Amino acid sequence: MNEAKQTNSLVNQLPDFCQAATVYLIVIASVILALLLSFATANWQHQFWINLSLYSLFILWTSLTSLGILCLLRRYFLLKLPTVSLQRFSALAIGVILLVTLSYSLLISFYLSEEPSIWFLLRNIFIALIVSGIFFRYFYLREESLRRIRSEAEARIQALQSRIRPHFLFNSLNTLANLAIVDPVKTEHMILDMADIFRASMQRSDVLIPFSEEKHLCTQYLNLEQQRLGDKLRFEWQTETIDPNLLVPPLLLQPIIENAVYHGIQARSEGGSIIIKGVSYHKHIQLEVINPLAEDSAKSHKGNSLALSNIQQRLDVLFGNKASINYHQSNGCFYCTLTIPKQVNG
Repeated sequence: MNEAKQTNSLVNQLPDFCQAATVYLIVIASVILALLLSFATANWQHQFWINLSLYSLFILWTSLTSLGILCLLRRYFLLKLPTVSLQRFSALAIGVILLVTLSYSLLISFYLSEEPSIWFLLRNIFIALIVSGIFFRYFYLREESLRRIRSEAEARIQALQSRIRPHFLFNSLNTLANLAIVDPVKTEHMILDMADIFRASMQRSDVLIPFSEEKHLCTQYLNLEQQRLGDKLRFEWQTETIDPNLLVPPLLLQPIIENAVYHGIQARSEGGSIIIKGVSYHKHIQLEVINPLAEDSAKSHKGNSLALSNIQQRLDVLFGNKASINYHQSNGCFYCTLTIPKQVNG
């Protein structure tokens, strides 16, 4: 388990040299560097296009060869040395780039049947050192900034979750106190259900769980509320198309369902049904919670908005702009829709 966590940490730190987007950026950067070197030569106006062609060819050879070697090295380190630090890998990567630059510089010199010029070799190595050093320094600073942002976001999420726990605990204890007199055996089972829910709420918010487990936790919560509300509360799951092994954040649906109970079902004298729908698409899943509106819809909407805003912050931290939450009122019902990218277990 620890080794897997270390490997995942390294994956997040190291740039993916095998990605097509990385190759594209390297090609663009190489052409820009070739342009700058072409303008920096003496009498550049007379041989600009020739210099640009030669510099572009040399820099592209060097950068793409280095990129291929670093792609292979990255895979090797992830498999064999998962605990290597970003600093050590960067030092090794710069060394590889310098070695490739030296090799191509010597190859060009011998191809032109000339003695290798020390100035030519030193100039190329110096430029390669500066460019690669800037790249990896930038990436290191960027990683440090992202790590700090993730830590702050994690603390904010924990604060948001801590607001929900006392409220849920208070209502659950009231339910259990009333039920203990009538049915002690059922009370014992409900205490175990409540323990499961709180155990899930104590998990790290960035540790995802299978959808089947999330569904089970939400069903346990609904069963607890059903003991309090009786026939007023009914619920239905329509999530057959969702793979039970897909990973989702723990208790992602529970606050939405809790709002549906307290601001919808509980506030209606006749109660109502909560419907949880799920649809699986190619790259994402969509979950929707539908509940009838209470008579005082303005108050309900205000209570819902606060909790849903907190959920949106949580999704932003976990998935960025790949996840969203939307809600609206229509035909006497409140609709809340979650869209999250697919995360496969294992």
